[in-house]
This record gives sequence, structure tokens and C-alpha cells, in this order.
Amino acid sequence: MGKRILVAAVMIVAAISFLNVGIAQAKWPEKPILLMIPWPPGNDPSTIISNAMVPDLQQELGVPVKVINKAGGAGVIATDELAKSAPDGYTFGLLSVGPVVSQVLMGNTPYKAEDLKPLGMLWSSAFTLSSNGKLPFKNLKEMSAYGKKNTLKLAHWGLGAVPTLIAMNAAKIGGFTWRETSYKDLNALLLTQGDADVATLSTVYVRDYAAKGEIRVLAAMLPNRLPDFPDVPTVAEQGFGEAYSIWFGLFAPAKTPDEITNRFREVFFKLMQTPKIQEAIKNTGVVAHPGTPDAAQKQIAKELKDFGVIMKELNLTK
Repeated sequence: MGKRILVAAVMIVAAISFLNVGIAQAKWPEKPILLMIPWPPGNDPSTIISNAMVPDLQQELGVPVKVINKAGGAGVIATDELAKSAPDGYTFGLLSVGPVVSQVLMGNTPYKAEDLKPLGMLWSSAFTLSSNGKLPFKNLKEMSAYGKKNTLKLAHWGLGAVPTLIAMNAAKIGGFTWRETSYKDLNALLLTQGDADVATLSTVYVRDYAAKGEIRVLAAMLPNRLPDFPDVPTVAEQGFGEAYSIWFGLFAPAKTPDEITNRFREVFFKLMQTPKIQEAIKNTGVVAHPGTPDAAQKQIAKELKDFGVIMKELNLTK
């Protein structure tokens, strides 16, 4: 009899605990929510878009929402804080491929990619592989043929930067080798003045020069074509690598309950479709491509594998 009472008591306690967890999650949110961004405010697209969303996020969720910019360590400092935050639904982050993938592969992070829970991809920076407009090639195939017979100078942000990895992979597929140089101030003048033949530049830097024919956009570094250059195929379309991009996604600490992350994601992604936020997205120059948590998880896993191979060849992994 005593054994039956003990079993019943354990079941009751378990039921109460389960009920309490359910009630706690049902009441979420009850206090301010922090949205961390690992870059300085300035002209950062994620900061601009997030700040535009804050009033509507607060109205939808019924609690204050605060955007926290914490720059440093190539995005690692804020990402580490997010990864180590309590998984209670009060800390989220807008992270990029750098601190989630390439910095992890370089051994620069105290966290692992598995310490973060992706809620979905949001948008990508509109990066291009562009050349001096006087050079005799118009696409990656022609560029590769030229590169096999001539030296091509590549200007980039740094070997660990994702646009650089895309360019290095394209050269490998094309069968030639860059003479590469990294620049702290990477701009279109490097191409127009002849310091570089090809560069990894965003559309903001090349738009005006391309209109005058001084710069030629060879490929879009995105899954889809760039709105500013709809006739320019992507790197993947031209057969020079996967559909990699400089993406930004919505993340939470790994153990945050699905009930909470699903609700926050639902609200965030719904607001992304409103005219006000669509206008903010357009004004910042990023290309929106909201996706599912599963798709984001698979993409990150694939990039950890693929970039791992590329970076190992460049001696960038630890």
C-alpha cells in the first residue's frame, strides 16, 4: 500500500511541475525583452530595421523591447553573451554568418554553434564580386579564363570574411589563384584607380560606378539576384559555388522553449511583412529572405562543413 502511495505522490508532483512550467510559459512575456546586435549602431541595417520594429513588437507582445548594440570581437562578444543568457525568452539576437560560422571555425569563440538556436534567416547584405570595367571579362567563367593566363588582384576585407571565402572558392573552381590583399577601407576606388582588378563590394559602393561603366558587377553573392542588378547571375547560378551569402538571422539561447521561440518568431516575421518595415528593409539595402528554423539549422550545418574545407585550405581553422 505504501508503495502505491509513493508512486501516486511522485506522479502528482510531476504533474504539478509540468503544470507550473506550462503556466510559466503561457504567461510569457512578463518583463522586458532584449534584442542583442553584435555591431555598433551607426548605419548597421539590423539596428535600423530592429529599431523600426520596436514599437510594433512592444504592442504585439505587451512588454518593452530594447535593442542592445554590443560590438567587439568581430561579433563574438555579443554572440557569446547571447549563448550564455538564460533560456527564458527574454534575450534574443540578430546575428550574422561571421560569429555563427566563420569565427567558430577559426577557433575565436568561447561558444559553439550548437549553443545558439536559430529562429530563421532574415536578410542578407547585398554583396557582389565586381571588377574594373575596363577588364575584358563580364562573368565568372570569362574571369577564370583570364585569370589562368594573367594575374588578377583581389581586394577584400580579410581572409576570414565570408565574401572573401566565396571569392577564394570561386577561384578554386575556376582553376586560378588570386593575388589577394585585405583592406581596412575597402571601397570602389581600389578598382577604378587600378589598385585591384576585382573586389568584394556591396551594391552601395558599386551602384554609381557601375551605372557609368567604370565598374562591372560579375556576380551576386546571394541566394537570389540583387534588386539593383537583376540581370547579373549569382555565384551559384554561374556554377562557382553554393548559394552562400552574408546572412543575418534571428537567434535565441539553445535551450529556450519552443513555445516561446515560436511565438516570438511569429510576431517578428509578421511585422517584417508590414509596409513600414518593408520600407526600412529597402532603405538599408539588404535583401530579405525570411526562412524557417529548420532551414536555418540545415544551412548553418552545411556552411560549417563547406567553409571548414575552404578555410582549412587557407590555414584559417584551428
